Amino acid sequence: MKKYYGNKNGARNFARKFYSSKSWRTKSSAYRMEHPLCERCLKHGIYTKSTCVHHKEHISRMNQYDWNILLGDDNLEALCDDCHAKVHAKYTSYEFDEDGTLIDNYDDGND
Repeated sequence: MKKYYGNKNGARNFARKFYSSKSWRTKSSAYRMEHPLCERCLKHGIYTKSTCVHHKEHISRMNQYDWNILLGDDNLEALCDDCHAKVHAKYTSYEFDEDGTLIDNYDDGND
């Protein structure tokens, strides 16, 4: 089983249903057909096949019903496995609060 690091709202715990939905499967498939190459690699002149669709703004408890976040093209990007791993590698450590909620240790480099 893959380990996913989430933000403090534990997106992976409650977003699983969405990620297995027909809406997401249809949208992610269509998005990859429109974007067959990794969008981040392409910015560097590298042509790499995309393997997944990534949410730029991660799904959280606060936005889990916002269709612009869930399925909006502006929040999606087609990535290769390497770029997707790099995005999630920013979640290098994690801990939980007393309620079992994942504490956000994400550093987006904007500080």
